[in-house]
Amino acid sequence: MKKCLVGISGGVDSLFAALKLKKEGYYVLCVNLKMHSNESLPNSALEFLKENRIDYYYADYIKEFKEYVIDYFLKEYMSGYTPNPCVICNRDVKMKMLYKEALKNGIEFIATGHYADFKKGFLMRHKSKKDQSYFLACVDREILNHTIFPLNDYTKEQVKSIFSNYEKDSSDLCFVKKDYRVLLKKKFGEIKGKIIKNNKVVGYHNGFFNYTVGQRKGLQIEGIPHYVIAIDAKNNTIYAGTEDKLYTSEFFLDDLQLYEKKTFFDDKRVECFVRYGAKPKVCSLDVKKKKVALLERERAVTPGQIAVFYYEDRVVACGRIGYGIY
Repeated sequence: MKKCLVGISGGVDSLFAALKLKKEGYYVLCVNLKMHSNESLPNSALEFLKENRIDYYYADYIKEFKEYVIDYFLKEYMSGYTPNPCVICNRDVKMKMLYKEALKNGIEFIATGHYADFKKGFLMRHKSKKDQSYFLACVDREILNHTIFPLNDYTKEQVKSIFSNYEKDSSDLCFVKKDYRVLLKKKFGEIKGKIIKNNKVVGYHNGFFNYTVGQRKGLQIEGIPHYVIAIDAKNNTIYAGTEDKLYTSEFFLDDLQLYEKKTFFDDKRVECFVRYGAKPKVCSLDVKKKKVALLERERAVTPGQIAVFYYEDRVVACGRIGYGIY
């Protein structure tokens, strides 16, 4: 009998994945990776597992989550970047530790409730609007080679209709209860600095880490609306400008992971997502220079975010957006 370790959060997606695999003949073992709290699975999830005779256990990875996700999150903001901790969590904690637990239990496959798929060595974009391949783009391909995506043919609406009496859903920024700025202020306090436009001081801020590129709120500048166009963490300075200054047709990556040969990108245009939920933009990717050239300008390309590149629905590259865009 084939065996699969399913990572469950208590949300409908992962529970559906576990049940589907069991019905397909797998021996299913579930694990809840404890990452930011010691909370147990909700009673409704426990009852579901019991009713369907699915075994489960807990695994403590709170230390790893703090090191690889929370500390990273804080460090990025203090460096003037706007991170995407969910991408890093999947890469360095969730998927990696799930696979580690599988090997520990002598199980070859792992599964999650992500809306994505992995075919012929490539992570694939899901056909529905819930597509989560973006969040998995940086995960080690050896791990994905041993990953099953039971929701690859389902939409979120279909899963919810099957679990009509089950309300809990997974959250994105799971370690922040409300506004992430509360966490930043608690950690770093207030660090007053200048807001500059055209080499002139036009205002002051109480902490550059409270701002992100494209942000309008908090810039008390008279006249027409102004936006954050860049953040200089080293000099504790925010640069402001009018909305037209937010648009760019090129940007650079601090790092780059390729899932095709370098020569693949020489004569091909690919689709780029500069953040989760953004509209895809056709571009060329200069692998040597780590430079992205967009055919159509994009608004607020934000340093620290992860750019994910697709070609015919498969993920072919990803990288962290750097500050070489202004």
